[in-house]
Amino acid sequence: MERFGIPSDIVSIYDFYEFAKGVWATTSPILPSSRIETVGIRALRISRDLKPTTSFLRVVGMHARKNVVVLDEDQAIPFLRGGEIGGVCGDMQGYVVVRTSRDVLGCGLCRNATLVSQVPKKYRPEDSWV
Repeated sequence: MERFGIPSDIVSIYDFYEFAKGVWATTSPILPSSRIETVGIRALRISRDLKPTTSFLRVVGMHARKNVVVLDEDQAIPFLRGGEIGGVCGDMQGYVVVRTSRDVLGCGLCRNATLVSQVPKKYRPEDSWV
């Protein structure tokens, strides 16, 4: 979590395991003879790049000190609905922690000064309740 400047003492409480195109974080050690498919929370997706998951960033993201985009309340709803927000990334590029002054919203991708939401559809609010 060096990219986000999350202190090592925050991350050191987790054991990390690579499984099924992801890196999983858990506080419960897994025995080598275990026949468990997954345990804990997926921290990273493995593809061309390592992409942090919104779930894991919501757990540790408040400790991030680098590559953080802070949105105001008016920007938060469009971001959570999967939108793009221009002019908020500055010179940052790549994956960022997105939050408001109070809450971590999830993972975003900064491209050409535009923030692209990486919040999974299953976490997006519907118009009926927001």
